[in-house]
Amino acid sequence: MITLHLLTVLQLLVIGNLLAMAMVLAYEKRASSPGPVRLFVLSKMLQATGWTLICLRGSIPLVLSAHVGNPLIMAGFALEVGLVLIPWRLHSPINILLALQVVLGSVLLWIFGTTPASLVTISGSVVAIIYATGGVALLRDAEASRVQKLTGILFLIFLPIMLLRVGHYATTDAGLLTPSVIQSLTFVVQFSFLLIGTLAFLLLMKEADDRRLKESEARERERLQLQSQFMDMLTHELRAALSVVTMSGSSLRHQLTSQPPDVLRRLDTIQMATDAMRGVIERCIQLDRLDRDDQPVLREDCQLSELIDAIRVRLTSGSERLDVEIPAACQMWADRQLLSIMLENLLDNALKYSPQGSPVHVAAHTTTDDAGRQQTILQIRNPADASCLPDPEQIFLRYYRGPEAHMHTGTGLGLYLVRTLARVQDGDVTYRVTEDTMVELNLRLPATPPLP
Repeated sequence: MITLHLLTVLQLLVIGNLLAMAMVLAYEKRASSPGPVRLFVLSKMLQATGWTLICLRGSIPLVLSAHVGNPLIMAGFALEVGLVLIPWRLHSPINILLALQVVLGSVLLWIFGTTPASLVTISGSVVAIIYATGGVALLRDAEASRVQKLTGILFLIFLPIMLLRVGHYATTDAGLLTPSVIQSLTFVVQFSFLLIGTLAFLLLMKEADDRRLKESEARERERLQLQSQFMDMLTHELRAALSVVTMSGSSLRHQLTSQPPDVLRRLDTIQMATDAMRGVIERCIQLDRLDRDDQPVLREDCQLSELIDAIRVRLTSGSERLDVEIPAACQMWADRQLLSIMLENLLDNALKYSPQGSPVHVAAHTTTDDAGRQQTILQIRNPADASCLPDPEQIFLRYYRGPEAHMHTGTGLGLYLVRTLARVQDGDVTYRVTEDTMVELNLRLPATPPLP
């Protein structure tokens, strides 16, 4: 039979535990719970220190090499087994039992460990008991994962080899580093435990992180579902109430045509307020669909000039300020309904935040991108006050409103929806301010369908 150079194996155990520490520490940044990771590193540090002291046997006092080194190894083993058993609950009965085994083994070692044979017999027996405790606990646990079950089986497979070494030293006067088949086999088991314990712990941490992620995703889905149900109920009730207000206001407007102008202006103000509220509701509904990933996209050829003309009719005020220069042949390959929402938001935003009476320029042209695909760019330009310009880093963020936004009704969702809907359709929207303080928004979308 082949025997190993035992001092070399002991040195490999030191190096192996240090490498295991490095591996687990590298995982700590990804772990959702760093506590078990740090305790596992501590277990490897205890083992590495213990094996180092044993490697120095003969060069340092025996009390350090044997009576300190062996308890450190036993404590490291027990902590590692406890972490493989229940990584997130240290004050469990099993961990208390493992701690008592280490304490009792250390006391026996200090009292009766007077010869090399007795030292190995006592420390080997304690390690074998730790293996047995871990293996039985893992196999009896109905909630243990497959990784834990397999680790428990390996613990019990290692147990007879450890007991064989204990029996060998109990009946001979062999030294710790005396070469033999049993010694070689024992240290191979110890090295295997080092690898298996580290791998099992990392897999368990990965399983735990995956489980937490799934639970978090389930809670988020439930939250979104409840939010969606609430939004559906709320928007339904608000729409119904606004419809009543709109119809009543329209009826009054027709009946009170002979009233003084200030009365008619009040009715017009009511109509404008209800239209603004309706716009807010529609934006919230659109946002809810995007959050649920429930936004269908049905693309077709859309003539920009036709869409702009249709939107001008719906604008409550300021449509006469629009200076539109769009070629009749200019089109976008987009969802007609979504594109209408985007254009209405862009035009409403330009009219709302530009000085009263100032023109809003709307133009479009077709270009070709680097991939050779035709793109249509719609440009909307309007003058702005340099002291009230929005933050270009936040203008497309959800709920962001610029310095002058408090003077107008709104939700801070318009430009966020425009950018999100543009990207859903393989496009984008950009913002810039020119040297003459003109705000410029450029909506880019494909002009033609993709090539087959």
